[in-house]
Amino acid sequence: MATIRVERRIAADPTGTALLLAGQTALDLWPGVTRLAPAPPGHVLVEARVPALRARAARVAVQAAPPRRLPTSYVTAFRFAGDLPATEGTVTLTRSWSGERPATTAELALTWEGGDARLAAALRAMAHGFLANLADAAEERSFAA
Repeated sequence: MATIRVERRIAADPTGTALLLAGQTALDLWPGVTRLAPAPPGHVLVEARVPALRARAARVAVQAAPPRRLPTSYVTAFRFAGDLPATEGTVTLTRSWSGERPATTAELALTWEGGDARLAAALRAMAHGFLANLADAAEERSFAA
């Protein structure tokens, strides 16, 4: 089993950041991902462009749970399967501080069967892109208020 973890600090409150993960917006934050229709009940069918891994776009069904509030964090669990290996993931948002302002430490973890180094590199790049997009959206929303 292979696992990657990617972390990023976000200059926004974790509650507002978690709201971005509560709906369909979360899929829009993944680089190279486009929604397709129709999808099985409880899933969203997407096409993911992963140039480092495959010449054509991969089709995967994504299933995501809304963020759960824990005593010190928010955790969003998701999974996808299809043209890519079945993968389970979590996004954990924990309160931190940026000077005197509340901030968020975001950690994205992905786990799948197998140990393909190209897949690990491609998923790591996508995870970094997702957290960068999440940070941009959360910070824009935070400073607009």
